[in-house]
Amino acid sequence: MELIPELQPLGYLIEPFGKNAFVIQATPADVEQGNEKIAMESVIEQFKNFSSGFNFSRREKLIRSLAAQNTIKSGMSLTQKEMRALVDELFNTLQPNTTANGNPTYIEFKKEYLEQMFRK
Repeated sequence: MELIPELQPLGYLIEPFGKNAFVIQATPADVEQGNEKIAMESVIEQFKNFSSGFNFSRREKLIRSLAAQNTIKSGMSLTQKEMRALVDELFNTLQPNTTANGNPTYIEFKKEYLEQMFRK
């Protein structure tokens, strides 16, 4: 209930329906039709499990939860063009080194470290 007002500006229109139920009237355009319930459950689960190590506002956590829901999942196949576009988009962000929930997006290895690993 407490997230409903903050979900509305993000494209969700959710209304209470009885004691423990809700009706999803509208979702953002990128939520696939028929997956509204699953998408909302995923956002709520992400929000509940959001890393408490960061001091983000409720709205920031919610936005980051929505972003995490729309991530490319492990094992998904991408074309070279899609991969290049993702890397380009990543490095055009303000914080390319972390995900929405604070995990690293990449690890940088210095040349000397790689040479040491392969004894060159």
